Amino acid sequence: MRGVAGVLLTVAAVVVPTAVGAAGAGPRTLHVGPGGEYPTVQAAADAARPGDTVAIAAGTYPGGLTIRRDGGPGRPIRFTGVGGPAVLTGTGGPAGLLAVGGHSWLEFTGLTVAGSAGFGVYAEGAHDLVFDRFGVDGSGDGGLVLVGTRRVRVTACDIRGTNARGTSADHEALSIASGSSDVEVSGCRVHDNGEEGIDVKYDDAARVKIHHNVVTGNRGPNIYVDSSSTVDVYANVVSGTRNASKAGIGLAVEDYSETRLLSGVRVFDNLATGNAQAGLDLWVESTGTMRDLTIVGNTFAGNAHGSVHVGGDRFAGTNILRDNVFGDGPVAAGPFTADHNLAGDPGFTDPARGDYHLAPGSAAVDTGSPVLAPAFDLDGVPRPSGAGFDIGAYERR
Repeated sequence: MRGVAGVLLTVAAVVVPTAVGAAGAGPRTLHVGPGGEYPTVQAAADAARPGDTVAIAAGTYPGGLTIRRDGGPGRPIRFTGVGGPAVLTGTGGPAGLLAVGGHSWLEFTGLTVAGSAGFGVYAEGAHDLVFDRFGVDGSGDGGLVLVGTRRVRVTACDIRGTNARGTSADHEALSIASGSSDVEVSGCRVHDNGEEGIDVKYDDAARVKIHHNVVTGNRGPNIYVDSSSTVDVYANVVSGTRNASKAGIGLAVEDYSETRLLSGVRVFDNLATGNAQAGLDLWVESTGTMRDLTIVGNTFAGNAHGSVHVGGDRFAGTNILRDNVFGDGPVAAGPFTADHNLAGDPGFTDPARGDYHLAPGSAAVDTGSPVLAPAFDLDGVPRPSGAGFDIGAYERR
């Protein structure tokens, strides 16, 4: 983005900063912090127009931030931390410490919200949002909550210490809820939270992608898909759920759902290990349908209650369980078409140290099916890399 420092007025021989200059001067950079034109983030946000950047110097800024204006198509309003962490603090509440509301075309980069008594971030009915290198450090309720929100990218974020109110908290560490769609969550760490880690819930035609994240140490499940359709969960490491009833990955239909339907969910290239329940659990609260589920090329090992638990009321469509390593023993596949899975230790490199790559001579090497096999493994290694496709989340080079 082009920053314009000012316009020289030769008659008065003074410089008028574009941050407070006339409309139509082009994209501006509004500086917050020592030496900046604005003493608070809120003041700069209230002055920003589509295309502007609010540059926030490293430091801590009390009072939170309430968004009151949209950006525009191709002209988002950008809020960017400069020179180190820029931390917004405050009590927060039902609108969020960062209260996005229904505002759209906004980008938040290099910022952290910390210590909210309510939500960390809350958006409802918004669209075209970006959260990049964004942090949530502690909140009484959910951390980053999207309700009925569309076209959102969440990348390289760190979300921790949310849901401090425990099971009475509203929403989860990262909630994609109630009609949200076209959301991508990648490269994030979601850890040590008091409820679910990443939760996709009550979203028909969600078109959500959750990939290349580390989701660990949450009450659990670490990744949860509830009564939603068209969701891809791939290339994640999910570990260490704390509650004995919570799996690493959960697929569910809860009674709160109006559709009572989970469909079109693909789970592939994930490592689920060290969870307090199963690596993957399919669960229906009372009644509901699970349809067209594809669970291919994952590694489940070291979980307290098995690799995969298949429960539920009704299944429909085509459900596939293929090319998975069930390191915790055999799995009762139930209504799934199950083939090319391997139960037990296939020959891991060093499971005692958490290394579940395949060792030389592993029984999982070159013995998988090519049907529906992912193009890459958890590490990004192309499949196949040998004479055939390998079973599990890792392809041996």
